[in-house]
Amino acid sequence: MPGLRSWLERRRTRDRRRPADDQELGDSTAPRFGYGLNDRPLWSQRDREAEEVRKVLREAGCIEWSDLPPDHDGFAVEGGGDGEPFAVACTLDDPTAARAEVQRYTNALRAAAYRVQLDPDDDQCVEVWPPPDNGPK
Repeated sequence: MPGLRSWLERRRTRDRRRPADDQELGDSTAPRFGYGLNDRPLWSQRDREAEEVRKVLREAGCIEWSDLPPDHDGFAVEGGGDGEPFAVACTLDDPTAARAEVQRYTNALRAAAYRVQLDPDDDQCVEVWPPPDNGPK
């Protein structure tokens, strides 16, 4: 999925400050919801909900896509917010392996009370809505 990879790489240009930077800048500039794995800033409710999706998938043993060394294929979470679903895509090149991995994502997320449905336009992607009680923490 070369198109997906280049799209994901462009999306990775967001601010990647580290928690230690917040001490120098003052608390008012710290991300509202703290930091996710690898110091990913969680600026908004949408960021926090996306990190919760990632956490469920990582806890289920799924590998997250990375463009950082060592780069590897896996899942990517994008979109969401304002009632829209998150897109959870599988970046594996082998369609059979990707479909099996997408089923794994579906099972893990449904077990955690997420609403999940296959993306009608892409069999290597699912649409995901957070559980109703996934409010601010």
